[in-house]
Amino acid sequence: MRIFQIITVSEYGGAQTIVADLVRNLKPEHELFILYGGNGEAWSDLGNNFVRIKLNDHRKEVSLKDISLFFKLLYYRVKYRPDVIHLHSSKMGVLGRLAFSSRKTVYTVHGFDSIRKAFRKFLTVEKILKNRVFRIVGVSRYDVDMMKEEGIYRNVECIYNGVADHHMLPINKNDIIISGLEKIKQTFPKIIMCISRISKQKKFDLFVDIAKSMPQYAFVWIGNKEKVNNLPPNVFCMGEAHSAFSYLRYADLFILTSNYEGLPMSLLEALAFGVPVVASRVGGIAEVLDGKNGYALENKTSLFTEKIGKILSDEEIQKEMSDYARKSYLANFTVEKMIGRYMAVYNEIVTSNK
Repeated sequence: MRIFQIITVSEYGGAQTIVADLVRNLKPEHELFILYGGNGEAWSDLGNNFVRIKLNDHRKEVSLKDISLFFKLLYYRVKYRPDVIHLHSSKMGVLGRLAFSSRKTVYTVHGFDSIRKAFRKFLTVEKILKNRVFRIVGVSRYDVDMMKEEGIYRNVECIYNGVADHHMLPINKNDIIISGLEKIKQTFPKIIMCISRISKQKKFDLFVDIAKSMPQYAFVWIGNKEKVNNLPPNVFCMGEAHSAFSYLRYADLFILTSNYEGLPMSLLEALAFGVPVVASRVGGIAEVLDGKNGYALENKTSLFTEKIGKILSDEEIQKEMSDYARKSYLANFTVEKMIGRYMAVYNEIVTSNK
């Protein structure tokens, strides 16, 4: 089976992790391609079992340059004649559905609220192209429900994101972030961690407000591109890092504040490491956190501080939630479960086109 994975940009991120895990875990008899924009950072450790095709420089915004991008996709359609085309991100979801056969195309929407709320001007395009695809995948039941509300319901399916199990990997004591975390542990009894970029979506301001309300704990943010100044003494922004999930072994609790989400990879990685989670009740988060492995809350400082305090003030509660977090990951969110669901879609596409 010749499979195209097509994505707008290739910096580290949730959708890019899904693409990387698909390529890393699909069986070697498949012929795999990643077509992408940017410099390919997210594929740096994938090896050579696939073909890299850089389409353009890093560019999320829509412009006239996308006309040439569309013709590049047509060119690679003719050159390689893929059996399955898997589209990721809204821009490639549009261009790919125009450039490739709808009978061979699956489109994963990595968080429908990014279109429905943040970039609503693209919703009309989504509705126009809703039937030019074999399958549309929502990464949560919430996304599937929201698509149905907007009239997008034909050939729509929920496939939860899955993450690889890294919790037993050895750590590199020479890592500068690990050195920083070791120092923080000497000063604070508990570390509350977030792994995310800093953007308007991610509500860094709420993260800081929660930290101010709980000065006894360290609040660590990993993923900021730029240095952040004027922080409270218990807030530490450690910068970007490859394989940032490895730092979760230092977290007593994971926090994710956000305006909208699909199904965040960092949250699932926290569960894989047995770290309880307190997160915003947006997107599919409430489908994951059930009060035993963590809490999904409205974006209010008081609600977050209440639940964080409840978990971290009682070692027995923290241990129970940690154990259940790990169990919930193994039951529902392994990369193997995700790969199996996508392979079922790929096989259905190939069978239907014989």
